[in-house]
Amino acid sequence: MKTILLILLCISVVTATIANDAEPVTKVSSSFQFDGIVTAGEWDNITEVDLTVQTPVYHGEPTELTQIKLGYDENYIYLSGALFDSEPHKILANNKQRDGGSPSTDWFGMVIDSYNDNQNALGFFTTPTGSRFDASISGDGNGRNPMNVSWNNFWDVKVHRSDKGWDVEMRVPFSSLQYQVIDGKVTMGITIWRYIARKNEMHISPDISPDLGEMGIWRPSKSKEYIFDGVKQKKPFYITPYVLAGASNINELNDAETSYVNEKDFKREIGLDVKYGLTNNFTLDLTVNTDFAQVEVDDQQVNLSRFSLFFPEKRLFFQERSGIFDFGMGSRNNLFYSRRIGIDDSNNAIPILGGARVTGRAGDWDIGIISMQTKGTTDFLSNNYSVLRFKKRILDAYSDVGFLLTNNIDVDGNYNTVYGFDSSIRVGNDVFLSLKFAQSFTKGFNSKILSADPSAFWISLSKRSNKDFSYGFSLSRIGEEFDSKIGFFDRDNYMRVGSRMQYNFYSGKDSKLFTHGPTLRGVSYLENVNNTLNNMFYGLGYEWTWKNGMQVELGGRLRYDDITSEFDLADVVIIPIDSYLYPSFQVEYSSPQNIPYVITSEISYGSFYDGTNTSVNLSPVFNVSSNLELSGTYEYNKVRFNSRDQGFNVHLGRLKALYMFSTKFSISSFVQYNSLDKLYLANVRARFNPKEGNDLFLVFNSDFNDNRDAEFLQLPFSNQSSFLVKYSYTFVK
Repeated sequence: MKTILLILLCISVVTATIANDAEPVTKVSSSFQFDGIVTAGEWDNITEVDLTVQTPVYHGEPTELTQIKLGYDENYIYLSGALFDSEPHKILANNKQRDGGSPSTDWFGMVIDSYNDNQNALGFFTTPTGSRFDASISGDGNGRNPMNVSWNNFWDVKVHRSDKGWDVEMRVPFSSLQYQVIDGKVTMGITIWRYIARKNEMHISPDISPDLGEMGIWRPSKSKEYIFDGVKQKKPFYITPYVLAGASNINELNDAETSYVNEKDFKREIGLDVKYGLTNNFTLDLTVNTDFAQVEVDDQQVNLSRFSLFFPEKRLFFQERSGIFDFGMGSRNNLFYSRRIGIDDSNNAIPILGGARVTGRAGDWDIGIISMQTKGTTDFLSNNYSVLRFKKRILDAYSDVGFLLTNNIDVDGNYNTVYGFDSSIRVGNDVFLSLKFAQSFTKGFNSKILSADPSAFWISLSKRSNKDFSYGFSLSRIGEEFDSKIGFFDRDNYMRVGSRMQYNFYSGKDSKLFTHGPTLRGVSYLENVNNTLNNMFYGLGYEWTWKNGMQVELGGRLRYDDITSEFDLADVVIIPIDSYLYPSFQVEYSSPQNIPYVITSEISYGSFYDGTNTSVNLSPVFNVSSNLELSGTYEYNKVRFNSRDQGFNVHLGRLKALYMFSTKFSISSFVQYNSLDKLYLANVRARFNPKEGNDLFLVFNSDFNDNRDAEFLQLPFSNQSSFLVKYSYTFVK
């Protein structure tokens, strides 16, 4: 440990600077009533937040009056909004779901960078129905998945609608945030905004330019600094036991493979989660007999490539401060991929006996530790998964260096250890240089410290602003023996060269068009053995975005694949050994996002290896009312290899219905169909959430065979089904 700290201290030669233009926050009056009504007198001593219109016309005149105030007391941060509307009957309020995220409803809330580290933040938002949306943001809003909507925390909001618009009062407990107290003061970065959906109008503080892209309003580095004076550290202490009961049916072939045998299993479990503030800046999370029965199932995907598919993490225990552990190395590749813990390669659950996580910040250091233990099964040995993470701010408020260590060891002593150093240095205004290096050590391999075979590196230079010309260039390499068993890498043993260039033209205030411009992006993968080109993708497109949120993109793609070993595609046809260069063309369309009926679509056609592929993707969403949302996805691929007289059609469909009786009680159901598997998947989930931390879930899962006569023995109507009831209650100290 001392060696690791010494290395990081040597790298970090200059500590981060702290801005001196932070604004002090005023305490709310003692007569304040948290009731969702912004009453005259309660907020009189607090100055209004200065707002800027960001969209549809940057620095334009607001069409509606917005009055926002920020205050606090010894327990909470308060945010109030008097959100006037000249046509209150036209206010869009189409969602009551927790973490719904619909763009076709009005929104109000704030993004809090509680550590003021310009990298990680928490979002708290509401709608005119009083629904709650919270999310965590990592990597300063950059990367492929910078926002995690599965994260939840303890906070409250109340709203009130009237003939003048709607009022909001929101409070976030200090105990729900991690922060540093320095000389009796706490400095946080906060961004506040109101979104008027039917006008696609955004009122925001501070002034954040729209050329930062759709994640610009979430970026903690662009937030305004506020000082809270006299705040004492509020150490969280939550104890959440759960009880679970249920039953499942599984139909499997008998040993002689002459018939299917139905096996029933009854499940009764108890478990416990604990959150405890260790010190002023560090929080301990403990979990015993961890269960994720209530987690929404994964969306079906069709793999029309020879590389691994990626599924996002949805389990709550791995959400908080997850950005600390991020060590991305291009695309979705990452040294730490939490779904390796407790989930096998077929997405089946492996029992987790328990684990612990410690996260926090000391000075300019971010620190995170995870240790989880899984239970042994008939197919898997009991394993321990451990992660250690350090990050330190250097040079300025936007640059950092870090160290990550992962270790996986089973009861037989088989281990895989990976360490890595990374850095992100701002070298210009919104221009960043990233450097990363990692090396693995696995039992049975004689990995040498200076060898490139068990190592990986990543170098990139990128401009994160979309104003005028933006770009990104990267170079990376994964060695032949590099193996990260707690990470995700879609391929191995390669050299990768990536590039992105884009130019955006911003239209004037009188134009209905918001921005348009060309984009050129591409990536090439070379074999490490002989540096020959193995795989390549380049795409040229032109995109138009209108001020009402509508988007259209036209483009062409060129792919190259050097197939040195034949492989099966979708378990249907074989792609023979050869070199393939194949172009395709596509049209993408997104309807205006500020109406109850929204659709995104993509149509493409072109060569596909030695054949062709016609692809259609449709994703409609219909907000019938604030109580009912209907959505679906339909993906169709028509693959033909005429020279070999082979081909197949793939239909992937998903229908989902969400009925929200209130913001506390909802029922969701969806059916997925995959024509390759000839299988329907059904899920029904009811959630009653009377207050944060208290949840009752009823979950039903099942599958249904579409073609029961597809094999020599008639398939059962259903392969498996389960019904589970889970209740958790949080005791707060």
